[in-house]
Amino acid sequence: MTKTIGILTGGGDVPGLNPAIKAVVMSALEHGYKVIGIRRGWMGLLQYNLDEPSTHDYYVRNLTREDVRRIDRTGGTFLHTSRTNPQKEAEKSG
Repeated sequence: MTKTIGILTGGGDVPGLNPAIKAVVMSALEHGYKVIGIRRGWMGLLQYNLDEPSTHDYYVRNLTREDVRRIDRTGGTFLHTSRTNPQKEAEKSG
């Protein structure tokens, strides 16, 4: 069974996010891991619903070498982000 690593970016954009994502993906793939990206940060993880396939297509994507090959040349975050605080969301849902 292949182990999987999930990557998400939460909070605001900061310099170096895309190069960091690229480095993790390239290293993980080199070591035989599968890598998935969670789009929209913590919000994406919280909105993802195993019973609703459309959420998988929107919030989760497999990351390949080709996907990250050039992301270190762009600003922002390749996976997008949100300012969702998972602790506050848990407190809201009680």
